[in-house]
Amino acid sequence: MRKIVPFLIAAALVISMFAIPAAADSSVSEFTDFSGTLIVLWDWIIIDGNSTEPVSYLEDYGAVGGPASSVGISGWTANNTMEITSLGYMIDDGEPVMSADFMVTTDDAVKGAAQNAGCDYVTRFQVNVNVEAITGDHEIEFLIGFEDGSIYRMNTQIGMPVAYTYSADSSAVNATPEPTATPEPSELDNAPGPVFQFNDEDLFGTFFGPLTNQVESVEFDSEKGCYVISMDKVGDPWVYLSIAALAAEYDEYVVDANTYKILQLGVRFPTAVGTRGQFYFQTDENPGIDEAKDMIFDYKKTDEFQYVNINLGSNKRWSGTMSDCRLDPLSACNEACDFEFYYMAFFTNQDAATAFGDKWLASGELDIPTAAPTPTKAPTAEPTATPEVTPTEKVEPTEAAQPGTDKPEEKPTSAATDKPADDKKADNKGPNAGVIIGIVAGVVVIAAAVIGIVLAKKKKK
Repeated sequence: MRKIVPFLIAAALVISMFAIPAAADSSVSEFTDFSGTLIVLWDWIIIDGNSTEPVSYLEDYGAVGGPASSVGISGWTANNTMEITSLGYMIDDGEPVMSADFMVTTDDAVKGAAQNAGCDYVTRFQVNVNVEAITGDHEIEFLIGFEDGSIYRMNTQIGMPVAYTYSADSSAVNATPEPTATPEPSELDNAPGPVFQFNDEDLFGTFFGPLTNQVESVEFDSEKGCYVISMDKVGDPWVYLSIAALAAEYDEYVVDANTYKILQLGVRFPTAVGTRGQFYFQTDENPGIDEAKDMIFDYKKTDEFQYVNINLGSNKRWSGTMSDCRLDPLSACNEACDFEFYYMAFFTNQDAATAFGDKWLASGELDIPTAAPTPTKAPTAEPTATPEVTPTEKVEPTEAAQPGTDKPEEKPTSAATDKPADDKKADNKGPNAGVIIGIVAGVVVIAAAVIGIVLAKKKKK
């Protein structure tokens, strides 16, 4: 299930505009004109009654294609002002079609998320639009109805309208979305990129959190050599990972999204509680934790150690330098459990990731190459100060004769110049051994009026 939980970005989720609600007729008001807090999260596009495509589908394809009997959406909405009495839609700015039947059972996890955002009124929804008789391309917008008769357009707090074009013959659908560039095999480095091995409490003490949702604790287990995320029976547990602060202190944790496409997670937990997880990423070029940068993945059904590979490169927003991210260890948790998190590592390709993970399963050790030290230039010696000389009366030197001769000693000369060899200067220019590398790690600050985060800085190793 794809969603943004309000507790993470509570201030960003709140739209507090004061205006007179729409009259109890067929007029439709804008989302931003709602008098109070209004939250909308939609996750799936419904085609013929089935949750077929995540909302990010529209980013690539632009429209929902037919032919189909019905299309629609699913998600949830909450507010702090009044009861929600119906959900609905309208086609091409026509008359709203509203029904209480589009309101579906709301689970405890969604109720808890709404309460965290200060909202007492909440419901899940699944809106279905009969399109059997529709031909051509039509814009479908989705609506919320309230107890006072007012109707509002759905929108999201990241500015995404809850609407799409339905193309009955699929002519408006982009059948070939822009592919993600694949590097030439000769350019791939099979060595792992940044490896975050969670066996160091001092290093990763502030990495996990302090922002979490529906997680009882995140603690370091020295015996297991990992961090343990303890979860109760919940519907949306997640942990915020403070990557940017760590990368700002340690170059080895800077993740170049243009180079490293595959993320691998090494974990262990009882998969009877759930087998699906989510990973939200952001980069300096594509900031913000939202549905468009949410990767869904499935674990193997085993209670033993396992790894899972996530192809971040399949998302066209995976570019630039990685900043903070969010891990949903499980999309939903059927019962309380401990999730053992051993490492996360980045690779240029799937084969390299698989070889790394297989070796970890076989040996219990991570094959992390030791980086060669960067050569440094030898320090230049301080010049010796020239002693101060007191002028004295010039004394002409007396030439001393070598024993057994009547002539003073002659200085040897250079055959090439006929000058004394002592006067010839040698060229002693050596190689420049110092290499200076500048890495800029983009740090994205999440604006939250009610949350302050102080990340302890650590000394460079």
